[in-house]
Amino acid sequence: MESFYEIETTCRRAAKASGFSWGVAEEIGKTVRSLEIMGLPGIKTFYNYLSDVKNDSFSKSSKILLKNLENKKMYCPIESSIAILDDCKNLFKNNDVIDFNQMAHPLLLIPMLNRASNIIGKKISISFDNIEIILNYNGSLVINSKGPFPNQTNKVSIQSMSTEPTYSKKEYEDLYQLSLETFVEESEGKLSGAGAGLTDND
Repeated sequence: MESFYEIETTCRRAAKASGFSWGVAEEIGKTVRSLEIMGLPGIKTFYNYLSDVKNDSFSKSSKILLKNLENKKMYCPIESSIAILDDCKNLFKNNDVIDFNQMAHPLLLIPMLNRASNIIGKKISISFDNIEIILNYNGSLVINSKGPFPNQTNKVSIQSMSTEPTYSKKEYEDLYQLSLETFVEESEGKLSGAGAGLTDND
């Protein structure tokens, strides 16, 4: 069984050998490692991704719009997620939905979107093919599916989520008042421990 470090290193080198720059290869290694840590098929997805890369079947986009429409090729998940990460503070500032009309291997988007979630301080949701994923500040994810995951999809929607609390002010205040009952006022009895008394026993 390979360690996560070995997985990252192997995939980074495989990406470099496939023509990616060392910088992008580093991100790919981290992406595959993160997916495997999450219990998602990172190696399998990356393996299939490389087959498509060799066939030059991806559209590479350095500028992400709210509506990304490509007529000929599938969007590249690595290039797309890097571009989103680079501009995440601007893209997610209004909680707008970012749509792609077609995306290859959408699972590869997840790790960098998870990092973007941490940068912007908001959860990020991603959905495709009836699969919904919520990313939590680069700490965890919630997903409604165990797979299988598609090699390509006709729509991906990405959106940052409101940071408004899910509870009312009254609910919190009621709990806070209840919590005050755990406090015990200090008394002379509490102060009569070792060294605390005022009586001279000599």
